[in-house]
Amino acid sequence: MKESLPAVASNFTTLCKKCDAERYHKVIAHVDTTKAKVECEVCGKKSTYKLPSAKKKVTRKRVSKAASAENQWEALKEKTDLSSVAPYTIKGTFEAETAIEHPKFGLGVVTMSLATKIQVTFQDGERLLVHNRD
Repeated sequence: MKESLPAVASNFTTLCKKCDAERYHKVIAHVDTTKAKVECEVCGKKSTYKLPSAKKKVTRKRVSKAASAENQWEALKEKTDLSSVAPYTIKGTFEAETAIEHPKFGLGVVTMSLATKIQVTFQDGERLLVHNRD
């Protein structure tokens, strides 16, 4: 729905820059289809009122999480030695750049190792797992 200017000699509220507040303004004349000369009812300041322009929809290129996880997985797989894959257990201790086999998530590579947690990159994404529990 296209917005139109208020009729000449009618009052409407809009921001008055001199008063710095929403005030009633009287339409004096239409300049064109999108602009009108208006006068503030309180301070008498004459200004040009413009119809608000329709906001353009910004389209952003989305990067799929699955695609970026796949790329990261492929890079880690090439960099890591997959000949010695350790089975994942909560009681086990794992270092960074170690390949593990998880019973539910499958083959993964440890990317970060903390005292009791490890960040593991699997084919479908990253997960935070616990380890080194007694």
